[in-house]
Amino acid sequence: MSTFDCCKKRSYSASKSNDVGVCEVNDLLNNMSTGDNNNVSVCANCGKEGHDVNNICNKCKQVNYCNATCKKKHRSKHKKECEKHLRYRLALEHAAELHDKELFKKPPPNEDCPICFLRLPQYIYGWRYYACCGKVIRSGCVYAPVYDNQGNEVDNEMCPFCRAEHYYVDEEFVQIERVKRRAEMNDPIAINNLGNDYLKGTNGYPQDYVKALEYTGFHKI
Repeated sequence: MSTFDCCKKRSYSASKSNDVGVCEVNDLLNNMSTGDNNNVSVCANCGKEGHDVNNICNKCKQVNYCNATCKKKHRSKHKKECEKHLRYRLALEHAAELHDKELFKKPPPNEDCPICFLRLPQYIYGWRYYACCGKVIRSGCVYAPVYDNQGNEVDNEMCPFCRAEHYYVDEEFVQIERVKRRAEMNDPIAINNLGNDYLKGTNGYPQDYVKALEYTGFHKI
């Protein structure tokens, strides 16, 4: 398969899937532009060979000529192929632009706190996740006084949202079961927490990098 056919096939696939990286695109463009540097250049019109055949087509950068006269004579024959090269080059560049746009776009903002309705902070210590109801609550609302149904202030040992009792280390298995149930409901934070437990071997889970990778998509060395 020629370099052009290979680039044609890869560029078409890239333009369809938009899943091509910048480095790959640069390699393809360089291959299309320069070809194999070890090969002796050949004039596309008269067939002359030599390193002095370096008058390249200004548009596609694919074919060489020994002089401007040969380039002009071969223009009508090369026009169709030249346009093909240009289309594939544009397709590759467009795929790279789409890839970069998707890769470097800003992450979506966090949701609002269900207690105070303020935007949740990006910093992880600014909020807390509750496996009982699957809610993410701002730290300020977590530590604020909590009142019972009669309006009496109680100590903050229950979920600020659903008022489920908060269990500590002596009854840690209850929290573990909550996380499991939330993970079965495809709660992304619960799934990530479960993966971190397998990663570190905490909360009664054995250290298992395979399961950690399965849940979190990555593991630390």
